[in-house]
Amino acid sequence: MAETEDGGSAEGHWHPLTRIGFRFGVCYFGLFGLAGVFGLIPILLAGVGIHAGWTSVLRVARPAIEWTATNVLGLRVVSTQVGSDSAFQWTALFLLLVIASVATVVWSVLDRRRTYYTRLFAWSRLYLRFVLAIAMFYFGMAKAIPTQMPFVLNRLVEPYGNFSPEGVLWSQVSVSQPYEIMLGAAELLAGVLLLIPRATAAGALLCAVDMMQVFLLNMTYDIRLKTVSSQFLLLSLFLLAPHARRLLSVLFSDRAAPAFRPVPLFGTAKANRIALVAQLVVGLILLGVTGAQNWRQWHNHTPELYGIYQVAAFSSEGYARDPLLTDELRWRRVVVDRPFHVTDPVVLTIQHMDDSFEEYGGTIDPRRHFIDLHNRITLGTYAETPVRVRLTYWWPGPGRLIIDADDYSGHRIHASFTRQDPNSFPLTGRGFSWVQEQPYNR
Repeated sequence: MAETEDGGSAEGHWHPLTRIGFRFGVCYFGLFGLAGVFGLIPILLAGVGIHAGWTSVLRVARPAIEWTATNVLGLRVVSTQVGSDSAFQWTALFLLLVIASVATVVWSVLDRRRTYYTRLFAWSRLYLRFVLAIAMFYFGMAKAIPTQMPFVLNRLVEPYGNFSPEGVLWSQVSVSQPYEIMLGAAELLAGVLLLIPRATAAGALLCAVDMMQVFLLNMTYDIRLKTVSSQFLLLSLFLLAPHARRLLSVLFSDRAAPAFRPVPLFGTAKANRIALVAQLVVGLILLGVTGAQNWRQWHNHTPELYGIYQVAAFSSEGYARDPLLTDELRWRRVVVDRPFHVTDPVVLTIQHMDDSFEEYGGTIDPRRHFIDLHNRITLGTYAETPVRVRLTYWWPGPGRLIIDADDYSGHRIHASFTRQDPNSFPLTGRGFSWVQEQPYNR
């Protein structure tokens, strides 16, 4: 038999509040998990080269969500962006809450004579364990293989005052790759523990700790993942609820905690052993898929011109342009980086004299010395606007670069550069020391 929130048994009498809480949790998190699976599975499949969109589901849901956002919540739905704090997602969560509340009331009225839910307890617990485990694998693997918060060369030359709070946090984590990997390892461990029925409590507890930290960071740095992290935190606590009394006994009293006996999924030992093996196999497949997705993204080749280039001379239409801060055309630097959040194989960033940035996705042809810019990237949202710009480049000597363009913003430009070593910055070149005799230096 399995304990419930009031310390009773899954096969005995449940407290009325326990029954209501269980019904609501099954309805709400069941719907949330279903929506999450619809959203996450296509992303995971795309990461390994299988494209299966779910735009038809969004098209069906959008009218109801837009109406609710406009007429009930006073929000305006701009896009069907999910996995963020968009108006679409906030409204969708509000509708899930309303639907789950109504379903709980109807369920409680129609099934008021039932005092416990033995088999449903087991199967709903299995379903929600996997919902949370998939999320931990997805986000944990993106940190263990550092693709969620990669080190971006732009940050070395961007003024700190231009950073958003999110940019500050992303940069702080990306600078210390071992720290990011350990954060991911903790989330992956929580996901693995959730796959093992007898380790569910440990997995849910570790998930709760992980998600509490993530939720606090999202709230205090205004990261656009508040909806996601808050739901995973609540789901962790819901899975942990049947163990609440045992945990309180262990942590805050000298009494022995009673053993927890999970409710079996099936009536025979053989069927339950097969179910356990199936759970572990499915879990390992999910872990492998998330690993393959992130490894594929991480293992993108380093671009031909990877690095930071400082403008030494700049001209347009054959006339030299002095390095004036008021010059809106003149470049200050060009940064060529790996593509972590865009589809093109290269990201090229132009830093202007006023420290504003233009970011493009494109390709480099090292044989013909062409740089073709295909998409202009909106900073912060990574939205892509198609463009068509061709640059040519050549190397006049070691550490030097020449770039020409016949039509950049309506101008014919010629620029010479000197390469700036990324490790010349204190942030990247300082290294680690056990013993430090120098005074504190920010």
